[in-house]
Amino acid sequence: MVYIRRDVGKLSGDWDPTLLWYARAVGVLLQRPITDRTSWRFLAAIHGFSESWWRMDGYLKAGEALPNEAEQLLYWDQCQHGNWFFLPWHRGYLASFEQIVRDVVVQLGGPKDWALPYWNYNEGQQSLHLPACFAAKTLPNNEGPNPLYVEKRFGLLGDGNVVLDGSLIGLGCLDDPLYEGNVRGTPPGFGGVPDSSLDSGVPGGLESSPHNIVHTEVGGYDQVRTAPDGSRYTVRGLMSYPNTAALDPIFWLHHANIDRLWQVWLDSSADHSNPDKSDWYNAPDSLSRSFIVPTVSGEPWKFKVVEMLDTLAPKLNYRYDTSAAAKSPVNLLHLRLQRLGLEADQLQNFSANGALMAKEPDTELIGANRAPLEIVGHSVQTSVQLDKQVTQQMFNSLKSNLFAASLTPPDRVFLNLENIRGNSDAVLLEVYVNLPADADPAQHPELRAGVLSLFGVSDASRTDHEHGGHGITEVFEITDIIDALHLGGITSADQLNIRLVSRAAVPAEDQITVARVSLTRLGG
Repeated sequence: MVYIRRDVGKLSGDWDPTLLWYARAVGVLLQRPITDRTSWRFLAAIHGFSESWWRMDGYLKAGEALPNEAEQLLYWDQCQHGNWFFLPWHRGYLASFEQIVRDVVVQLGGPKDWALPYWNYNEGQQSLHLPACFAAKTLPNNEGPNPLYVEKRFGLLGDGNVVLDGSLIGLGCLDDPLYEGNVRGTPPGFGGVPDSSLDSGVPGGLESSPHNIVHTEVGGYDQVRTAPDGSRYTVRGLMSYPNTAALDPIFWLHHANIDRLWQVWLDSSADHSNPDKSDWYNAPDSLSRSFIVPTVSGEPWKFKVVEMLDTLAPKLNYRYDTSAAAKSPVNLLHLRLQRLGLEADQLQNFSANGALMAKEPDTELIGANRAPLEIVGHSVQTSVQLDKQVTQQMFNSLKSNLFAASLTPPDRVFLNLENIRGNSDAVLLEVYVNLPADADPAQHPELRAGVLSLFGVSDASRTDHEHGGHGITEVFEITDIIDALHLGGITSADQLNIRLVSRAAVPAEDQITVARVSLTRLGG
């Protein structure tokens, strides 16, 4: 049997049977001890675990026994982020969870073909709302408390009403031509950079948006509360942090959509393909930590990337009700030529004469700011000082003779926020280029380089973490912005002003810093 994962927004009502059976099964898994590999909490800890946070949030009781250390080292804190294993690892993790839930559904008398639905938040305005059954405190027909409801789901306004801001979760990742990013992270690629190629994790396009951003929009910003004795303490939204995210039942529908978007990307262009490299599809090797999840019986299942490449493979055996692209990928070079008025036949000739053929491009630093940037309050700004010679080469690339037979593609330009560190993951920053000092950022979407979620930054800032305290690095392609500035008449520049805007004030105690803001070009 092939199991069909369906869009939660197109199911029959708030409590479609698929969702009601999911809730009932979650209730069963929540009752199992954390030492049971098929329990809700054991499965969540595979993604991430913090004993102190879990105790604070009520997911661990005083004196409760944990799995032994060897078991924890084998299974827990396994999630792959900031590298090219992000998608295949989460696919195996999701498959394990779905199969365990399905087994419980069947034991409860539910359908044998039950499959996990996905939350398609890019489908339309209504799809931005958290599915209603996750906000209900009780099950229908007086069945009791709703296991899909969690209190620590704050949303961007901090009021528990989760409605995503669609302007923050675009699908620009579907434009990425390659799965694998450059080892320097410019570009980061659709699926991420090779593992261990950098000191700081660089998320691929899909991981950066919508994945990270939806995590932060659902979990919301940290809440500072006052105890009866007057002391202040912090409450974190579950979805805002990797160590608690999988405790929220919406996590799994979110990741089902991320998994679906991998297939959307593959299906959206004949040129899109997974890496054809043995150190990817044969990973992990014998020297690396195993990718391991429990089966329905609780037995270990070790898997490799190659087993995750076809959803119809025997150990997966599912498909999505649709993998149609939510938008058509746009070739940036063609977009620029269309701006200049070329017709379709000219575009075809342009591509045919070899304009899109080039040797492997080089990455070159255009400029950087002069000091680390501290993120405090609603808005901070820094200036990237540009190398005049390299900047001129970039502008020369943009103004090349469009009709020359030897024309090569214009440079691609990237904005890099390097080695971001901090104590809070629950931060969203909108990043703008050359935004006028007195301008309302919302009125200038054409100057927005992208949206940065700090999901995972606190772990990556720890010296005992896999990134050794180097934090995370975010890379935005700003070719379109530079191109528009150039077509608007700018032919040279000494600096670019970069502004980071947060809708909620970032407190100083979060200690969010960016070690360097730089601009690089990818060209011949």
